[in-house]
Amino acid sequence: MRMALNKLYFLPLAVFVLLPATFIITYVISILHRDVEVSFPYISDTGTYIPESCIFGQLLNIVACLIAATVYVRYKQVEHYYQNHLGSESTQMLRLNMVGLCLGWAAALGASLVANFQETAVIVVHMIGATMAFGLGMIYTWLQTVISFYTCPLMNTKTVAGIRLFLSIVSMMCFIILNITTPISLKYFHGKDTTKWDPKDGGFDAHVVSTVSEWILALAFDFYFLTFVRELHDISMTSPKVIFLIQEMGMPTSGDIYRCDDNLEVASPQSSRTVEPVSPREVISSVCSATSQVIIQ
Repeated sequence: MRMALNKLYFLPLAVFVLLPATFIITYVISILHRDVEVSFPYISDTGTYIPESCIFGQLLNIVACLIAATVYVRYKQVEHYYQNHLGSESTQMLRLNMVGLCLGWAAALGASLVANFQETAVIVVHMIGATMAFGLGMIYTWLQTVISFYTCPLMNTKTVAGIRLFLSIVSMMCFIILNITTPISLKYFHGKDTTKWDPKDGGFDAHVVSTVSEWILALAFDFYFLTFVRELHDISMTSPKVIFLIQEMGMPTSGDIYRCDDNLEVASPQSSRTVEPVSPREVISSVCSATSQVIIQ
């Protein structure tokens, strides 16, 4: 019997808790070490220098994995819905759902790049990661918002869809403002260190608008994932099936895949002999025997 994976709602809930916790922890540490100014630093500024950069990188990598897992579970949820509620829009929505999966995973990868490539070390990769995380993440929220309105009321309520629409609008506005004010602030900056931006360094007003937009954008994403908790509360997934590919191992084989157990199948793409199914224990014993023969020779 396959193992059921329950309590999948912990995935978006963990994202909601751990993402702001990462920023707050690294912000406090960077302030204590006087690595950034107390007022309005960029999120990345709080994870630039040691030791906060180590904590920032580790926690944000975990968040990226949780985001990728949540995106996949959400993809399977929508896929199951449209496979069982066929309509004229089903093909289009399934394609949109696949696009959402790719965008969500790309955004998670971007968050990992931000975590591992600090802005003071590899600025180009860091900015690419930030653009992927925020830009593609913003598009992902819009796709999920569209899907949410189509799946009312069986998967979610109109209220939830409305909340997601509001968060998507906030994300888009903050992303646009961030990309406008950041170049302006850097153009007028004449200080020595952007991580310690002082009002007399120039471009400070644009800098404040830029940093505030970035923090609001991150919080909008955070609350967006929180909206998935209720929907994932009543679903579960089963563990993947293990398939052994038996090739030239001195075992009885079959040209077809045949079932040995709920979680185990044996496949041989090269032989066409028909045999009876074998037990998982016999498969493992034969694998070990063949391996031992190779080592002895």
